[in-house]
Amino acid sequence: MFARIAYRRSLVLLTQRCLLNVSPNTKKLPQLSSQQLTLFQFRQFYQKRSESSTDATITRNIWNKIFGKYLLATNILSSGILMVIGDLVAQEIEYRRHHNELDEFDIKQERYDTKRVFRMFVVGCLQGPLHHYVYKWMDYAMPVRNVKNTLWKILIDQIFMSPACILIFFYSACYLEQRSVQDTNKELCDKFPIIYLMDWAMWPAAQYINFRYLDTKYRVMFVNVCTAVYNIFLSYMKHDY
Repeated sequence: MFARIAYRRSLVLLTQRCLLNVSPNTKKLPQLSSQQLTLFQFRQFYQKRSESSTDATITRNIWNKIFGKYLLATNILSSGILMVIGDLVAQEIEYRRHHNELDEFDIKQERYDTKRVFRMFVVGCLQGPLHHYVYKWMDYAMPVRNVKNTLWKILIDQIFMSPACILIFFYSACYLEQRSVQDTNKELCDKFPIIYLMDWAMWPAAQYINFRYLDTKYRVMFVNVCTAVYNIFLSYMKHDY
C-alpha cells in the first residue's frame, strides 16, 4: 500500500516537472494538485476507453445486421462474390497455361473475360437462396448438433443439394451464354459424373465441420469460403475441360 502511495506521488511530481519545463517566454503554468492530476488522468483514460467502446459497439452492430437482419442478402452476395473469386483464379491459371503453350506473337486472348465474370456472379447469387433456406430447414428439423444429426445433414446435402447446385450452375451459365437446352444437356451429361465424384471427395469433411460446430447464420458463409476453392475446379470444368 505504501509503495503504491509513493509511486503515485513520484508520478505526480514527474508530471508537474514536465508541465513546468517550458520556454522562458511562456507563461508559468500553475501547479496542479495530486487530486487534479488524478482526475485529469482518469478523464483521459475514460475518454479513450469510451472511444474504443464506441468503435467496438459500431462494429458489433454492423456484424449483427450482416448476420442477422440482412442474412439472406449477405448469403446471396457472398455466394456471388466468392464464385467470382474462384472464377478469376481459374481464368488466371488458364491464361498462364495458354501463354506457355502459344507463341507470344500469336496471343490475342485477354487476361480476364469480364462477361464470364459477370455470368459467374449471377450463377453464384442464384445458389445463395437455396443454401440459405435449406440450411435453416435442416437446423429447424434437427436442432441438436450431435454426430447423428450431422451425418444426416451431410447425407441430405450430398444426395439432394449437391446435384441441385450443379444443375443450377450449368443451366444458368449456359442460359446466360445463350446456348440451347440440347447443348446444355450434352455438356451436363459429359461433365456431371466427374464433378459429382469430386464433390463427394471434398464436401463431406467440410460439411461435418459446418453442421457440427457452426451456428446456422454462419453456415452459408462457411460454404461460400470453401466454394471459392471448389469453384476453381468447377469453373475449369465448365469453360476449359
